[in-house]
Amino acid sequence: MWFSNLICYRFKQDVSYTQEDFEKALEQDVFRPCGSQDLSTFGWTKAFGKHGDSLAHFSQKSILVCAKREEKVLPASVVNEMVAEKVDQIEAEENRPVKKKEKDELKENILTTLLPQAFKKSSLQFAFIDQENGWVVVNSGSFNKAEELLALLRKSLGTLPVVPAFANYDLDVFLTDWLTNFSTPENFAIGFDAELEEADDSGAQVKLKGHDLSCDEVKSHLENGKRVTKLALDWQERLKFMLQNDGSIKRLSYSETLKEENADIPKEDMAVKLDADFILASEEIKLLLEELTAGLGDAEDLA
Repeated sequence: MWFSNLICYRFKQDVSYTQEDFEKALEQDVFRPCGSQDLSTFGWTKAFGKHGDSLAHFSQKSILVCAKREEKVLPASVVNEMVAEKVDQIEAEENRPVKKKEKDELKENILTTLLPQAFKKSSLQFAFIDQENGWVVVNSGSFNKAEELLALLRKSLGTLPVVPAFANYDLDVFLTDWLTNFSTPENFAIGFDAELEEADDSGAQVKLKGHDLSCDEVKSHLENGKRVTKLALDWQERLKFMLQNDGSIKRLSYSETLKEENADIPKEDMAVKLDADFILASEEIKLLLEELTAGLGDAEDLA
């Protein structure tokens, strides 16, 4: 339950879900394995896996959900090779060129033949809803994958009035200002990693890892007009992360002190441990997001 990458959204209005209604909504789109002709399937699975009984786990005004994707593995190189062999055979036997439309049909037929024999791979994607403060947090490093989960949630619930949490902030400006002045909002500190980019269309980048970001070299880059697109931050010595200018939070890590808070829960009682870890991680993330948005100020006032 330790989220490592965050794509965050905010509700546009207050929400309140009951566990019974929410569970019924998710049951409409429960995960099913790929059929013989399915390339992939996507649906809800138990939030705690084999250690739980419900699709949605309610705990302290937060709701944990888990979506499962199963995909057939069909290497494009294998399919293309089989298509090429079939094309060569037709051209040799019938002494005519094979046009694009016919090639597409050959490919479709080959895919239909191969799909039932293809290997399958699956992946899980977690998210939680904070009913008290109006957050939806997806554990993903990709906006596209986060949007897929939101689309499934919207389909199940019928509506999901959310917007990207940091869409109205010009985070380039904030990140550049913080690093230029080496000053951050209260309870945040600058870490040792950053990425800078030329403000012009060249897109030239400077990537700094394990670097003293207060040094003259970094100052020189900033004085020459480079903008900061990614910046490592430390929040209260409890969470470390990389804030990106697209609003995503990457490489979220938790202090040992924080993780040890639930260390005394026996592994034999895994459901209790998973719940405790979820509460601990989600509450920290909520506090982090509230303080981060407070430090950025009201987006409407900045417009």
